[in-house]
Amino acid sequence: MTTDTQLIKRLRIVIKASGGQSKFAKACGVSQSLISLMLSGERDVNFTIIRAVCHDLGYSPEWVITGTGEKMADGKEATKLVTEIQILRTEVELLHARMRSYEKQFDEIRERLAEK
Repeated sequence: MTTDTQLIKRLRIVIKASGGQSKFAKACGVSQSLISLMLSGERDVNFTIIRAVCHDLGYSPEWVITGTGEKMADGKEATKLVTEIQILRTEVELLHARMRSYEKQFDEIRERLAEK
């Protein structure tokens, strides 16, 4: 998955409002170098950052992820949306694991057929 350039632009807005990369990194519980790598596109913006931006800094998950809706979130609604995002993320990871398993089975079947 590659990070959307618009997401990086919104992240830059949040970082500036937070007082810079170092303060933002500290608020998110990550290193400043990771933030720098994300902003340069060398690393994807991960769920930990998005969760921190929404939960700890009060931004709307909808605005952070899609760029739509209100910039700042109602605390109760933000918690609900972040939880839903985390559930969806887990479901996607499970689907990827299943897909890898099916690909492995397919490769095994293809090898058996090639041997005949």
